[in-house]
Amino acid sequence: MNGLLPERNTVISVTPPALRRWVETLRTLADPMRCRIVRLLEHAAEPGLRVGELAQALKLPQSTVSRHIKTLVEAGVVDGRRDGTSMLYRLASLAGSPEIRQLRTISRDYLAQDEQIRADEKRLLRVLRERQRRSPDFFNASAPEWDTIRTQWFGDYFHLETMLAALNPNWVVGDLGTGTGTMAALLAPYVRQVLAVEPAAAMLRAAKNRIQALQLENVVLLPGRLESLPLEVQCLDMALVSLVLHHLEDVAGALRDIFRVLKPGGFLLIVDLLPHEVAMFKEKMGHRWMGFVPEQMMEMLLQAGFVNISRHTLESRKTRPQRNRTAAPKLFVMRASRPQDVSGR
Repeated sequence: MNGLLPERNTVISVTPPALRRWVETLRTLADPMRCRIVRLLEHAAEPGLRVGELAQALKLPQSTVSRHIKTLVEAGVVDGRRDGTSMLYRLASLAGSPEIRQLRTISRDYLAQDEQIRADEKRLLRVLRERQRRSPDFFNASAPEWDTIRTQWFGDYFHLETMLAALNPNWVVGDLGTGTGTMAALLAPYVRQVLAVEPAAAMLRAAKNRIQALQLENVVLLPGRLESLPLEVQCLDMALVSLVLHHLEDVAGALRDIFRVLKPGGFLLIVDLLPHEVAMFKEKMGHRWMGFVPEQMMEMLLQAGFVNISRHTLESRKTRPQRNRTAAPKLFVMRASRPQDVSGR
């Protein structure tokens, strides 16, 4: 009547969205090659297959497989993720849309009996075995340079810093004789608080600059000597004294005061020099002790009240000569604990 309504005999065809999706799914999976690809991806599961691997299993050119993969990806049947310079393809998350899941369920039994499919799967097993055989090749080939490769990417000390995570995050640690704050800065992210003591004003300023630059709010810098530490009784869970004791006149007195500030069950970690004959250390670097015999240090620790004493020599594989070609002294590390029973000295 108004020219907008169709004539009585006109038929309007409207395809419902669900039907349209079903038809598109049928078209996508109607191709035998795509059925074979889907079956192989189902068989392979994680982490998926590369186009080249699918081509080997299907005995087809890679270009042909790539074309079919593209169609399957666009239909949401398959998805891909980058793996280095190539792509790995697998069945889409949740195995695709409901329509695809229904078709795969219907077709699974039929495809399992197909000789072509079974031949594909046998070839795929060979492809996967070859992948597994090749997978360690990188490590076998790289073994001689592996340390260098890791160092280039992650630095010299990442594995040592990793060990700091074993520290108790609730601890209060004393870095006694902190110097420029190197060890305090390493310890700070892994413990509740670091109390860093240093007698030299210039060293303390350098440590302050380091701690401020790193924004380490849990490091407290304190001027003071190891023989009379500016710390409260039994305030430390752990005390670290690294390359410090050989500078002290009264080592035994320092160990007694460290014992005072350790909590019951707390421990002391000492790093220092074994006996040596490097005269410049005494003449130019202020060393008062030419290293320590381990038994000598153990005796002083026992007299201060420590127990459970252990020691290790640090065997450096990269000991560097000094300018006068004199080998650097070896280091030792010694650990000692304050007894749980504070009355039992």
